[in-house]
Amino acid sequence: MPIALNVNVQVKDGTLVLTDGAGKTVTFSKEQTVQKKVSMIALGELCGLPKRQLATGFGFKTRTSYDDSRNAVLTGAPEDLLPKRTGPHTRSKRTKEVEALIIRTRFETDGNMSELAETLTQRGFPVSARLVGRVLAAYGLSKKNGYHRPHSLPASLPKRRSKSSTAPVSRVHAS
Repeated sequence: MPIALNVNVQVKDGTLVLTDGAGKTVTFSKEQTVQKKVSMIALGELCGLPKRQLATGFGFKTRTSYDDSRNAVLTGAPEDLLPKRTGPHTRSKRTKEVEALIIRTRFETDGNMSELAETLTQRGFPVSARLVGRVLAAYGLSKKNGYHRPHSLPASLPKRRSKSSTAPVSRVHAS
């Protein structure tokens, strides 16, 4: 039994609206992502529209979204259609307490970032040397360059001239 589809797909304020030729509508809210994905793949398999156009028509940003949804609908498990949580999956280790400990330890010891991280880990606060470095840099206490002053050039040595970006560059090729 052949069925002809004439469906208008629109996304209004995050709500998917499917309208047929007779004016009947079906709406899917933002929270109904599973139904949106299944409908998108059903239309994609039945019509010859470009996949990117289908994805954007259903409120997804890229063709990859279509491909991932297609894989989940046709071969994956039902839970693959559920939205995934984005962003970090663990709490940040950089709390005010840890920042205070890093700063206090920095003034109590004369260690570098790695040594400070090791000291804090031994005290029961597992932090990385990178976190220690970021905290120290945020408070202007970084020990990256140590405490030495830059050496000044003796007055007898000629000073370097700065290169002008507008001066022509001449190159001589040796034959």
